[in-house]
Amino acid sequence: MSVTTKKEKVRFCRNWTLLNAGVIIFLYPIGGIITLLISEAMGYSNDQWAPPLEQTIMLIVFGALIGFGIGITQWLLLRKVFNVSSFWLYSVAIGFIIIELIAGIILWKLDINRGELSFIEGNPLAHALILAITGLLIGIIQLPLLRRYYSGNVYWVIASSLAWGISVLLTTIHHQFDLAVLITFILGSLLYGAITGATLMWILQPKEIKS
Repeated sequence: MSVTTKKEKVRFCRNWTLLNAGVIIFLYPIGGIITLLISEAMGYSNDQWAPPLEQTIMLIVFGALIGFGIGITQWLLLRKVFNVSSFWLYSVAIGFIIIELIAGIILWKLDINRGELSFIEGNPLAHALILAITGLLIGIIQLPLLRRYYSGNVYWVIASSLAWGISVLLTTIHHQFDLAVLITFILGSLLYGAITGATLMWILQPKEIKS
C-alpha cells in the first residue's frame, strides 16, 4: 500500500493518532490495577510505598504492558504501509523496561522514591523527563527498522522523545483538579499519536514504500 497522496497521509495520521491514544488511555488504568495487585501480593497496602526493588519491578511490568500495546498497534498500522520488521512489536516495551531499570537503580542510589515521580502523584515534570528519555531510547531502537524507508534519521528520534515527554507534561495544566488531569491525560495521549504520526508521514520516502 502506498501513502503518497495527501488523502492517504491524512487517513493514516488520523488512524495512527486515534489508535495509539486509545491504547494508552485503555491500558493505563489496567496497568495501574496490575501494579496494585502486585504490590498487595508482595504484602504492601495501597497507601504504603514498596521498597525500590519492588517499585522497579512493578514499573517494569507497567511499562511492558503499555509498550507491548503500543508496539502491536503501531506494527499493525505500519505493516499496511511497508514491510516493517516484527521487532517493532517489542521495541517500545524494550525501551520502557531498560529506562525503568536504569531509573530504578539511579533513584535508589539517590534515595528518591520513584513512585512519587508521576503525574498522578503531582509530579508531572519529573515523570515527563523520564518518559522523554524513554521516548529517546525507543526512537533509537526503532531507527534501523525505518532506515530504508525515510531520510532525516534524527527527526524520528526527536519526535519520539518529544511526544512521550509532552504527553505527560500537558498534565501540568490545572493539576489541582482531578477532572483537568483526566482531560489533559487524554489530550496528551492524542498529542503523542499526532506528533509521531505526522513525523512518520513527513519522513517516509514514497518511492521506497512497497506496494
